[in-house]
Amino acid sequence: MQTGFWQKINIELMVWPLGLILLYYINPNAKGNSLCLLKRAGLSFCPGCGLGHGIHYFLHGQWEMAFHHHWLSPLVVVVLGYRIVQLAILQYADFKHS
Repeated sequence: MQTGFWQKINIELMVWPLGLILLYYINPNAKGNSLCLLKRAGLSFCPGCGLGHGIHYFLHGQWEMAFHHHWLSPLVVVVLGYRIVQLAILQYADFKHS
């Protein structure tokens, strides 16, 4: 039985670019509800706090602000970029062989 096009799409390949696009367009200065589950649970400490804002600033070329919000944000962008390319190559090979 042959699998359909949508069944062969790697979900991870769709999630990471979408996440980076959303982080590019967020407004880090907007006040409102946090997406952080730990903050919503009432915990004050979160090791990832500021990571989304740091990624936003890094994607906009504001490296000093990126490091200020979370020192790992540049590394996360590089790792996700690498993972997206890796998944795209695997997805292309999968489609090419079917």
